[in-house]
Amino acid sequence: MVCRQSLSYNRDLLSSKVMTMGIQEHLWEFPCVHKLKIMGLSTHPMVDIVTEIVGKHAHDFDRDSISLRESGSGKYVSVTIAVHFTQKEQVEAVFLELHEREEIAMTL
Repeated sequence: MVCRQSLSYNRDLLSSKVMTMGIQEHLWEFPCVHKLKIMGLSTHPMVDIVTEIVGKHAHDFDRDSISLRESGSGKYVSVTIAVHFTQKEQVEAVFLELHEREEIAMTL
């Protein structure tokens, strides 16, 4: 099953109010697969950072689903990964830890 709800955290626009709201569980159907897109500077090992964080909270993610794409200028890179979530706490933990990393500019 694919998750119906989408989350987006932008480091520059994120307020503490948004972060404390969490996800609206009634909009999600667990278990589900959610595709995360994480963006950061291409000078950072983004795939390693993302797999480390996702692996802590959602052990059942598809490593073969990881794709990497550079921006037109080559300054930024986006990592897309399909994650199997079984509960909302996993989703919140992944997004929170991704948000806390300085190397990550945005998570969708």
